[in-house]
Amino acid sequence: MTKIKVLGVSGSPRKGKNTEGLLRAAMNAADPDVTTEVISLSDFRISPCDGCNVCVREKRCPLDVGDDMGKLKEKLTDADAVVFAAPSYFGSVPGVMKNMMDRSRPLKMDDHRLKGKIVSAIVTSGLRYGGAEQVAESIARFGLMHGMIVVGGCGDPLTSGHFGIASLQGDAGWRRADGDVIALNNAVGVVKRVAEVAKALKRTV
Repeated sequence: MTKIKVLGVSGSPRKGKNTEGLLRAAMNAADPDVTTEVISLSDFRISPCDGCNVCVREKRCPLDVGDDMGKLKEKLTDADAVVFAAPSYFGSVPGVMKNMMDRSRPLKMDDHRLKGKIVSAIVTSGLRYGGAEQVAESIARFGLMHGMIVVGGCGDPLTSGHFGIASLQGDAGWRRADGDVIALNNAVGVVKRVAEVAKALKRTV
């Protein structure tokens, strides 16, 4: 049996809230033979990139010695697949996730160390039209820049999206992200599809 590890990364600065809750609910529905881990970027100290370009010349980041980005890089490189979850902050990812994206550049410069890993997105937004799709696209572009393989869920084509996108704004008022039943089903579908593709890829290597 092919064993794979799926890492869930919550990119919200608010630990344990809607974004992390939706991610955990989806990851908990993974098949028993899939190893899962959920981490929150709010637990990591990640300084912003200062544009020194040491990573281009030396394939390392001098800021890693002063914060937790080195630990995060180890988790990313150890996983077979990564599901990034983020809330929409004015139509984009929160600052803590953007810092992670920028600081991951040494992994690209060091012969694309994330290449071939499976990646997908789960997104929450307060408003129904609060920029969630743009956030999902940002995560997908981030994966493509690293040479990762971007996949989406493959549920009912009439009711399912390719990413797990939840809105706190519902027809009957406000709700938690995991109370958005369609979004929860889509998020579960994302994790299952990510694991499925990661298994298939690992069997061929």
